[in-house]
Amino acid sequence: MTYARIGMYTVKPGTLDAILTKAKAELVPMTRQQPGFRLYFTVRTGEDSLVSVSVWEDKAQTEQAAERLSGWVRAEMGSSLVKAENHVGETTIASTPRGGAAKYARIGVWHFNPSTDLVTLTERVKTGWVPLAEALPGFVQTGTVEIGERDVVSINAYASQEQATAPTGDSASWIQENLMPSVASVERSEGAIVWDVRAG
Repeated sequence: MTYARIGMYTVKPGTLDAILTKAKAELVPMTRQQPGFRLYFTVRTGEDSLVSVSVWEDKAQTEQAAERLSGWVRAEMGSSLVKAENHVGETTIASTPRGGAAKYARIGVWHFNPSTDLVTLTERVKTGWVPLAEALPGFVQTGTVEIGERDVVSINAYASQEQATAPTGDSASWIQENLMPSVASVERSEGAIVWDVRAG
């Protein structure tokens, strides 16, 4: 099972373009050279916000990556940074049904009710929702990362914004009927994928 590091950032207005340019030039080559690297992508979720996700072979490598990335953020984004969240967790779902390039992503931070059995719920999502999602036009991949006892981050990637925001029919109905009764709250964001780098 792989692990992921997820960073969520808000910066001062007008500074994000320069930050992303510098990060792509410095962070991407630095990250892909590290042991255990699997993938690294960044999603621009607003004019002044972004989410970065890197996936590694084990927890120790992920924690080391989190230290390196957080250090770069402190050094290069410190004066521009408004808010930062960093999470390390186990990847509980990782589905890549298609080999096409992902251009747009939808992200959810799910907080589940205390009575929720996340292991059982995750298996239900794998067998019930994932096949429905994989059948959607433009759907590229999905992944979930457990970041707390009752907290999960989901990332769904699509070939285009139009396909990401199109009605999802049975997929949306499944979530409403089978997932939402267990959800205490959820924060959603979405945006264009700025880069998507993979091992190999």
